[in-house]
Amino acid sequence: MSSRAKRKQAARAASTRPPEPQRPQEPEVPAAARWMGALCYLNILILIPACSRWRHHDFVRFHLNQGLVLLAMIVVFAAIGFVPYCYEFSVSCGILVEVMSLVGLVTALRRKTDPLPVIRNVTRNFHPF
Repeated sequence: MSSRAKRKQAARAASTRPPEPQRPQEPEVPAAARWMGALCYLNILILIPACSRWRHHDFVRFHLNQGLVLLAMIVVFAAIGFVPYCYEFSVSCGILVEVMSLVGLVTALRRKTDPLPVIRNVTRNFHPF
């Protein structure tokens, strides 16, 4: 078989390959929205994106709602910490909330909108922003 015939056969084989499956493209998130989404998980710094124009952006709104639920949870657990014999429980739950906050922060910086596992149902029904 000549080299010309080999090239034709290789070209035919290349054209008959099925196309590679394409991953669904995620919507483009501006860098400022990414950082505003990350601020939503830093307790009181949630006020910065909540009071800015970025609160109307869908990406930031998603992270605002999750950050607000986490902030409410940490306030409740801090209040429970003042009840006698509940301090250890309060600290343990507070650490859990802070870990979820860290996971949300990393998710926002990666430009993802994955709901946090424990509060998924709460944020689906509770969205003030």
